[in-house]
Amino acid sequence: MLLLVASAFAADDPSYWGATGLAVAGWPTGLLSVTSGQLRTPLTRTGGMVFNDTYAGAGFRVQASPAFVAYGPRFDLAPIDVFDLKLLAARGWWFGNGLGMMPFDELGGTLGSDRSDRRDEAVGAPMWVLSAEPTLKLKLGRIIVFDAWAIDVLRTEKPADVGSPYFYEPLRDLVVAWDDTCFENQAAVLYDALPEGEAFLRVGATFRDRFAAVSGDRSIVVGALAATRPGTKPAVPTVIGIAAWYLVDGDRVGPAPFLAARVNWEIEAPLSP
Repeated sequence: MLLLVASAFAADDPSYWGATGLAVAGWPTGLLSVTSGQLRTPLTRTGGMVFNDTYAGAGFRVQASPAFVAYGPRFDLAPIDVFDLKLLAARGWWFGNGLGMMPFDELGGTLGSDRSDRRDEAVGAPMWVLSAEPTLKLKLGRIIVFDAWAIDVLRTEKPADVGSPYFYEPLRDLVVAWDDTCFENQAAVLYDALPEGEAFLRVGATFRDRFAAVSGDRSIVVGALAATRPGTKPAVPTVIGIAAWYLVDGDRVGPAPFLAARVNWEIEAPLSP
């Protein structure tokens, strides 16, 4: 998951909000598209740093990749400017094409080369996911600090002919149980290099910790994060990149870093002219 805390620009009237993004990653290799749409309404407005851009929203999200597809409702709540919460539910399917889930008896052996040798063991299965994503954020002058969590309750329907207690979950790059709860914490300190406005360039350091409660698999990376939106027109995307090294991981600690980039387009338009 790539996270970006931008300055809030919530509308002062009910509005339609939409976003679509495409992410690519290496070590592990991945490709993911995410599209969301919501109706949003402003909440308390008193100005200042706390009640200036608050809102509540309800809508839909669709995720798709070569390994799976998932869709479901999304609810956003930003009661104060320094905190927001996303609540999501999703129904989806893992494809049995060797790119997605794969039964595992232990926590190791998740590298791409390991999984390619076992491609004929890949299976497909339906899944359910319930997620809560709270984020704390603060901007002090040109310094932006955020601490974001994702708590995901996973329910994957185990195929009748599979005896393994775990499977490889490529979206989170963890070996998880068929019923599991995954936690992710990502924090960053960024420097805003451009003057205040919609165009921005932010660079800094980031830390990410992923943990599966039932299987016990864990992955921790630390590295650099950069985000930019070079213009103010709606067609100009936000581009986010991360390069991080593994501190804790069952297979990946070593010279190869985790690399990922995401391009994201976002719009917000009033419901009435």
